[in-house]
Amino acid sequence: MTSGKRRVARLFGREYAVILPSIRDPRMHVAAVLITLQVLGQTVLGFRLSVAQILICLATGALIEFVVAFFKDSAIMWPASGLLTGNSAAFILRTPGTLHGQWWSLHGIWIFVGVVAISMASKYLIRWRGRHIFNPSNLGLVIAFVALGPKLTEPQDLWWIPPGPWLIVTYAVLVVGGLLIAWELRLLGLELAFMAGFAGFTAVALALVPDHCMVASWHVAPMCGRELWQILVTSPELLVFGLFMMPDPRTVPDGAVARVAFGILVAILAVLLIGPTTLEFWTKTAILASLVIACALRFSLARFLSPLEARDRQRAGRRRLGWRLPVALAAALILVGVVPVAADVSTHSPEPAAGLADGSTPTLALNVGTGPAVGSWVSGAAAAALPPPKSSGPVSASAPLWILPPIPTVTVPSNVVAFDKSTVGTADKMAHDVVLDLIIESEARRAHDTHLAESGATGDALKEFIDVINGDISGGKIIQKTYSFDKVSLNLYLPKFSSQASRLVGVTLNGTSTFITRDASGSVVSQSSTPYAKSWGLDTSGTGRPVIINDYTDLAPAP
Repeated sequence: MTSGKRRVARLFGREYAVILPSIRDPRMHVAAVLITLQVLGQTVLGFRLSVAQILICLATGALIEFVVAFFKDSAIMWPASGLLTGNSAAFILRTPGTLHGQWWSLHGIWIFVGVVAISMASKYLIRWRGRHIFNPSNLGLVIAFVALGPKLTEPQDLWWIPPGPWLIVTYAVLVVGGLLIAWELRLLGLELAFMAGFAGFTAVALALVPDHCMVASWHVAPMCGRELWQILVTSPELLVFGLFMMPDPRTVPDGAVARVAFGILVAILAVLLIGPTTLEFWTKTAILASLVIACALRFSLARFLSPLEARDRQRAGRRRLGWRLPVALAAALILVGVVPVAADVSTHSPEPAAGLADGSTPTLALNVGTGPAVGSWVSGAAAAALPPPKSSGPVSASAPLWILPPIPTVTVPSNVVAFDKSTVGTADKMAHDVVLDLIIESEARRAHDTHLAESGATGDALKEFIDVINGDISGGKIIQKTYSFDKVSLNLYLPKFSSQASRLVGVTLNGTSTFITRDASGSVVSQSSTPYAKSWGLDTSGTGRPVIINDYTDLAPAP
């Protein structure tokens, strides 16, 4: 029934206000743009997100808002905010392991539900003067990315698809939809201030520190300087952040001047937080985190700039600024001055150490210069000054002598060279190390020696080899495996599940493997040969000789 213009419903002896969706609600307009992008993502943009994950996020946000409104406010309402929060979380959040086209995958669904639940909880529990402090989905996403890291989560890629008609359509939806909604909400100044500020501050940082780079799984080589600036400023994901997530009327200042200042503040905080990062995962997390910090400061910012907000009191406002103007200028100068310092933090490694596919950070050796060491003459002169050795006859050796099969010339494709130029000089050594490790593992298998296997492999590869040895032991058989190779190459792979870690270089071996099976007495039971085609990754994080760490054979080749 209706009471005047107010719709009410009577349930269980109580009256509940009925709030239906309105086409004039700006949240409906934002939702329309995001749904359009979700459809494009599922069809032509290749989003690694399932329809089931989207629907469950929507249902979680809607259910929480509906229940809170029903019991707290005695209202039966269309949960526009809950749906928008769920949609925003689903649009940005990814869980490594979900592939494009797996429409009904529930992989990592607990993470999606948790992010939406935390986001909605922050809306109701973290409040100041009757308004929630943080942008709900923004806070939930940042908490998830920081707490769970790249092993369990990843933000949507900064770059989606190569230039083409569908990218133009995507940009049109983003820009036209975002600007129209901003005009409707009177937030155009905030959005333009952020976009211009981000472009300007990023340009300053990269102009002064051109060696700051970012590694992404969708790009062959680290991106630095002008290329990185172009990627960041024109990223569709940055437009989603700047045009749809940041301009939430409930979590930005009310005054026009404060809104412009808020946009600039978010921009400079984003650039400062990006400074120490080298991996796309943390770059995107830094951009999102800038809004969390700005939202926490927005009430103080609005109060600080309040004298400038009223037009009819503009002159009085300027007089009332007093000490605030020099403080604002000093703070602005300090922040701008820190921008290149922050960007320089990431350059203290010889190359961007973004991370490995499992989320860990590699240890990189610092090699300065090329050729022989400058001080090698010291050790050479000292050795020459020593007396001739005595008792130099043959002695027993304790180390095994490994006989390797012939290794063909290693082929290094252009994309591998573009990704890591050092592979041109190290390809032969990488192939030698992998073949040596395989021979060690073959002997460990023949001798049923798991300790020996540890000297030729580590990580997942070692587990694979030890499982084979244990299988031979339980079966009461001895297997001798030999190799012959007719082709060796280096290949570039996407990290497992296309996560946002650095790409992987594998040593690919093609040839034949021969198996001689013996029983416990040593008698030959069978002999067979099979084609061999595998790609192995080397662990270079240790101080000793690199050993096999992972089988890259089933990974997706990088373009």
